[in-house]
Amino acid sequence: MGLLTEIKTTEDGVRFGSIHEFCKELASYCMNNGIFFYIFSLTTYNKHQMEGYYLHESEWKKGIVPYPNVVHNRISSRKRERSKEFLQVTSDFIENKVPYFNDRFLNKWEVHQILSGSEHLRPYLPMSQLFESKSTLENMFNIKKDVFIKPINGSQGRRIFRVKEKENQTYHLDFTTFSGEINTEYTTLQKLYSALSPRLKRGPFLLQETIQLSKYQNRTLDFRFLCHKKDFQQWKVTSAVARVSGENQFVANLARGGQIYPIKTVLSELYGKDESRHLRKMLAELSLEIVNIVSLHAGGEFGEFGIDLGLDPKGHPWIIEVNTKPSKLENEQKSERIRPSARSVINYCLFLSQLNGKKEPA
Repeated sequence: MGLLTEIKTTEDGVRFGSIHEFCKELASYCMNNGIFFYIFSLTTYNKHQMEGYYLHESEWKKGIVPYPNVVHNRISSRKRERSKEFLQVTSDFIENKVPYFNDRFLNKWEVHQILSGSEHLRPYLPMSQLFESKSTLENMFNIKKDVFIKPINGSQGRRIFRVKEKENQTYHLDFTTFSGEINTEYTTLQKLYSALSPRLKRGPFLLQETIQLSKYQNRTLDFRFLCHKKDFQQWKVTSAVARVSGENQFVANLARGGQIYPIKTVLSELYGKDESRHLRKMLAELSLEIVNIVSLHAGGEFGEFGIDLGLDPKGHPWIIEVNTKPSKLENEQKSERIRPSARSVINYCLFLSQLNGKKEPA
């Protein structure tokens, strides 16, 4: 089995970015089950003579490796995933009948359109539209007075803006940086738009109504459900956690200083013990419904999703985001040596490779 990602070599050895520790777990689980696992990049790939890194006596060694039976795509850059090199590599996989997942990044607008097509899921979607001009913003404020502006290709809570229209028809712009929160007031919509425009050049962006979600310890709260595919039809929830934002942040992303809490603890404190059981079950079922719909309509093969959900004070769930390359930050890891998500990724690889059989490259 091969994992495709970016590889960085340093004086201290080789690194695989934010998934480095997760890769060790994958390798350990593979060794325990008699599977040869290695990591390769777009630059080390060669269909005639593959080079990769494999774990040997707790150290990553570089060497010639067999052509993969199945590949897990963990390329972290959307730009790199659109490159000629990536397209050539995946073309080789298709030619040699090597299954690979997750197929690609999905953008927020694409996901919104897919989910909007489901009558069952529509009530859980915040009102959203593409930010195309000043008139788009004006039209949104005619309906909603508090909106988020999000990059459709963004991740880790970066470049997210919140704008509120006040009763005196002034506009309050709020956005976060790694050093804290920045707030500015604008007296007209034109002044707001002029201030936003330079920041939105690396678009496109999405306009989305702000949902007043429940908070925990007076901080932004959401719930991450990690879902994995078991076979061609069935998905399962592998883990669920509550995520609480860092101080002066309106996103609960771990990359922005967020913290993880047990979902049972948080829901019990907010909604009571009995209601929390019902809410956990409802959020899990909603997550599975989401991954089924997205994987069915997005095209390509997907075996893992991170689903971010919120709850309003009445207990109504809201869909915040669908992640095709969910974070594997080290502070997400629990005390156990190998996370359930690592085992689930490898088990799905086994399922795909056993169906496909080993193929020699053409």
